[in-house]
Amino acid sequence: MTAAGDVEEVDARVASDDVLARFYAIELACHDELNPGEPVRSREEAIAFYRHQPTTHTSCHWLADDGDASLYVHGPRAAFLHLLVAPGARRRGIGRALFDRVLQRARELEVQELRASYITTAGAAFAAQLGAAAENRVVRSLLDLPTAELPEPRVPAGFRLLTWLGRVPDEHLSAYVAARPAMDDADDLEFPDWTAETVRASEASLARRQREMRLTVAIDDDGAIGSFTGLRVSRGSTLGFTDDTATVAARRRLGLARAVKLESLRRLRADHPEITVVSTSNAEENTPMRRLNESLGFRATTVATSAVLELAGP
Repeated sequence: MTAAGDVEEVDARVASDDVLARFYAIELACHDELNPGEPVRSREEAIAFYRHQPTTHTSCHWLADDGDASLYVHGPRAAFLHLLVAPGARRRGIGRALFDRVLQRARELEVQELRASYITTAGAAFAAQLGAAAENRVVRSLLDLPTAELPEPRVPAGFRLLTWLGRVPDEHLSAYVAARPAMDDADDLEFPDWTAETVRASEASLARRQREMRLTVAIDDDGAIGSFTGLRVSRGSTLGFTDDTATVAARRRLGLARAVKLESLRRLRADHPEITVVSTSNAEENTPMRRLNESLGFRATTVATSAVLELAGP
């Protein structure tokens, strides 16, 4: 049985490729139950992900035989645990040993709420054993990009669509930062406010990971952004990942979200014909966005339950 002493903390920023590849091996072992129907990311992509996280949040990582855990802390109530144990090595205490180390560090970082998600019944049982309470459900959906019907978007009068690759232009950075709070409606987590520094740190992290940032916006004649959507594409991958999509409250019901998503997907298909699948995740209760994605051809594959553990007290 694995004990807490068998857990090794890893500084992913300086760890060797061979050490970070151990995280990847566990990821591969769990892939089919967590991400059915999705292409597996490459060893190089996974290593870059662990090594080059944005500097604007705290990232911690641990390894055990056949298990790993990562903790990402954006704020006291926006801290996220990612814990995996290879299917053939479960029920041996590995998950609990990893969690104990995560919990110790979370308390040191003054985390008040620790969040994670599960898909399997085993994951649900583990979360309940730890005292975590189910919070909400997130639907993951996939789009077959080559066959998707993506008509040319219709843009309301006074708006135009722009797509930026890799970096938000300096002249539009403040407008993008001003539009970011539109995401606040999607969750009630206490993330720090987006700033120009946050945007640039995210862009730098993606560049170091050789992951292309694709941001499509609907911008009005005054330079204000009414809606935005992001895509991520890693070099050599056949999977595209949908990042945040949101519309500023005063600009809703104009069709802007549909316009930016259509434009984004059409440009992705034109620029990257090698991409076969695009993934997206939405809160189950976010009916408008789920219906929009379904109308574009996205089909649900898994439902993950988010769980939260209150850490108030010793």
